[in-house]
Amino acid sequence: MRRQPARKRRAPARPPAPSAISDLLRGYLDRGVFRSLSAPEPRGDRLAFTIVWHHGRTFRLVVRTRQRTVAFPELLPRVPARSSMMKELRMFLRQFASPEMPPHRRIDPAKGQLRITRNPRGVSVSVAVRAGEWEYCTRKLVHLAHEIYLVFLPDGPYQDYRVDKLGLDPDSVWT
Repeated sequence: MRRQPARKRRAPARPPAPSAISDLLRGYLDRGVFRSLSAPEPRGDRLAFTIVWHHGRTFRLVVRTRQRTVAFPELLPRVPARSSMMKELRMFLRQFASPEMPPHRRIDPAKGQLRITRNPRGVSVSVAVRAGEWEYCTRKLVHLAHEIYLVFLPDGPYQDYRVDKLGLDPDSVWT
């Protein structure tokens, strides 16, 4: 009987310094990107920030050290499964992991990996952190969310979604 080779264990990830991520997010607040930012709420292995941002909406940014992820859970609420919007969103976000994207806009695969998940409440976008690159992945995640709200939604046929699901005033939303 052959013995199975022992699986290699991943080296433990260097946990993020909460102050470093707080400082990074506070920099966005100071520059006027965010309207407000809560103090981080630690719960076990995770750290959650509440951000008021696009269209006055409240977002949660969650850092999970054990899972090695930085995420915006429910970044886009109630996106239907198998919808053209979901398919187009995946295609839009995948370009940021593509070698064709300029390096300053791309997620370096040695530092992080993009993940897009959907549940009945909405679409979550996260970055799996590699090599302890917590600040890099947090910055890239904020940039991706910004691209979704400033490029993907306004440039696509999503005015009804923006009004119905995001609560935008139909008279103030330009197409």
